Amino acid sequence: MSGTALVRSAMAGAALMLAHQVAGKAARDGLFLSQYAPTDLPRIVSAAALFALLTGYFFSLLMERVGPRRLMPAAFGISGVLQLCEFVAYDIWPGITAVVIYLHIVGFGAILLSGFWSLVNELFDPREARKYFGAIAGTGTAGGIAGGVLAERVSTLVSAPAVLLVLALLHFGCAWILSRLGPGEVVRRAVKPAPLRSAGELFRQSPYLWNLAALVLLGTASAAILDYLFKSNAAATFGKGPALVRFFAIFYTTSQVLTFAVQSLLSSVALNKLGLARTVSSLPLATGAGSLTALLIPLFPAIASVRSLELILRGSLFRSGYELFFTPVPPADKRAVKTIVDVGCDRLGDAFGSGLIQLAIFLGPAMARAEILSISMVLSGICVWLAFRLDRAYVAVLEQGLITRAAELDLADVQDPGTLSVVLNSLPAMPISRAAVIVPAETRSGRLIVDPELERLSALRSGDAAKVTASLNGMISTDALLVPQLIRLLAWDEVADNAKHLLVRSGAAITGQLVDAMLRPEEDFTIRRRIPRILARTPIQRSVDGLVDGLRDPRFEVRFQCGRALDQLMQSGAGLVCPADRIYAAVERELAAGRPIWEGHRLLDRRDSGEGYLFLDDLLSDRSNHLLEHIFSLLAIVLPREPVKVAFRALHTDDKLLRGLALEYLDSVVPDGIRKRLPDLADGVPAAPRPSASVAAELLRSSDSVAALLKKTISSAPAPAGTQSTATARSG
Repeated sequence: MSGTALVRSAMAGAALMLAHQVAGKAARDGLFLSQYAPTDLPRIVSAAALFALLTGYFFSLLMERVGPRRLMPAAFGISGVLQLCEFVAYDIWPGITAVVIYLHIVGFGAILLSGFWSLVNELFDPREARKYFGAIAGTGTAGGIAGGVLAERVSTLVSAPAVLLVLALLHFGCAWILSRLGPGEVVRRAVKPAPLRSAGELFRQSPYLWNLAALVLLGTASAAILDYLFKSNAAATFGKGPALVRFFAIFYTTSQVLTFAVQSLLSSVALNKLGLARTVSSLPLATGAGSLTALLIPLFPAIASVRSLELILRGSLFRSGYELFFTPVPPADKRAVKTIVDVGCDRLGDAFGSGLIQLAIFLGPAMARAEILSISMVLSGICVWLAFRLDRAYVAVLEQGLITRAAELDLADVQDPGTLSVVLNSLPAMPISRAAVIVPAETRSGRLIVDPELERLSALRSGDAAKVTASLNGMISTDALLVPQLIRLLAWDEVADNAKHLLVRSGAAITGQLVDAMLRPEEDFTIRRRIPRILARTPIQRSVDGLVDGLRDPRFEVRFQCGRALDQLMQSGAGLVCPADRIYAAVERELAAGRPIWEGHRLLDRRDSGEGYLFLDDLLSDRSNHLLEHIFSLLAIVLPREPVKVAFRALHTDDKLLRGLALEYLDSVVPDGIRKRLPDLADGVPAAPRPSASVAAELLRSSDSVAALLKKTISSAPAPAGTQSTATARSG
């Protein structure tokens, strides 16, 4: 199938799927409220939430093992068959069938929507996705409008249950379209596949995912509260039967039309002008304000307007921003968690909202309008806070994934300012432009006045690598005028080493300038990550203080290099002082990020054995996780170095006893804030604590065993591609 045909198929599938979703909501609500009272809504919503949780869990397992290409056509086909059975059963057992229809629409609807977009995500590479996803989503919204109109006409001209036949045909159409996508259509990204991990493990290791899940859960709970008030008022206004189904069809269709308009006209503008947090928070802000309005104006049109506004913003601004929150999550992990967040947390939110409604009804009058709207306003406020909290975490997580592939992105396609900032900071440093040339001479009374330092500065800014190198080699001392330019040259790979040697030779006299440049956020990232290597060769307290400040840098490689430089300085024997509380605080910050972020850490600069701090442990050169190396380098500054080094080695073995002993030692010597995160460092939990001196002695006695085990493991395993062992590097 060609690329154009693939896009058309995805658009057709989205249109049929959204047509089913809108028509299905109208049939679900109309048929249920035709058989039951509005006060039964909280119970059916809770039951549907539980059913959706169970189906969502099994669906996520199937998604991991089978993949969306094989699973989704079958899922849509099964859904179509079930709706045919429901159509037949409704005339016989209308009450029971209305419950089954409600469970089916709620339990399968979100799962199929999430699965469809998982499939579409794998059909296109990132560049194609940015190009086509807007058209696919827009066609889906238009399909939703058609589905609402179709449900209204069928319920009016034929009967309300006849809408079930239309729903079955729509899902059969989705199944047929998706089945035409052969196995070869799925894009095979040229990246090393990540090991599969359980959703529970991913959530346990990532506070970011917990915050995302909480946003979905509480936002849905607020929507469920408004939905109850809306439907109960609608049932009281329109009665039961076809008139109620017709009203819901018109209402959902109108909301879908407005969603399409907002999505087309405002979504990209909102992301570009407001940013991710403000775009996503538009939904809870509007919901909270609408709830207050409905509280002050106790009329059905007011609550209907608030419910419609919630549907419009959820399908447009909120959805456009929400999907971006999953951008930094690795594809394998996304398969494991996205269905749980999209479906599980969404349905849990329904259950939570229904429970709050039941409580409000129990404590108050039958409608409990004031209490329910007050709860909605409180939940909306919490969602706004979560959105801004997620925005900050999103930038930190996204940074790690973009560092290694920033060159693949087309900046013209990046609309969110936070994302754009990260991409720009991730781009590799460019050579200094030839246009940045200072004329080294000036005329005064017709005579040419030449300043040697200006001539040298002109050469350094010429953009000619040979000329710059010759000037650097001819410099014996460093004039204060030249230091800023030498620092700038650190970003130019061809001359960076020569500039670095001159800066190292200048010593303590320029430490302040180096620290200032390293800590300046707007400074070139390449410069900031290379300055710590220079400070490591200047054993004065100013270097230590500046490097400790650098441990708070937003970029991991800067923090990593600051940690390695501090380790070097504290071993110099110069009597320097490093505050233990700030080192422990830095370790705690690193551990708090969660494993998905840890595994994205990369180092852009090669390791240079000539700098004296190639690795915490040469035995594990090029084989350790960078985050682990960074953490243990910091711990070695404030704890006895040898036990820390042995513990570092032990965590790289498969011996559970040695790993447990290493964790037990750390558990006995680190502060509480770090101790709580220790199980995340390795599989297994430390044993009951013993005195630190006893554990340290036992750990040191095991040092030879750990080293022997590592040497055996390393000798039997091939070195990572593109790397060489420390011994080889040094012998060369």
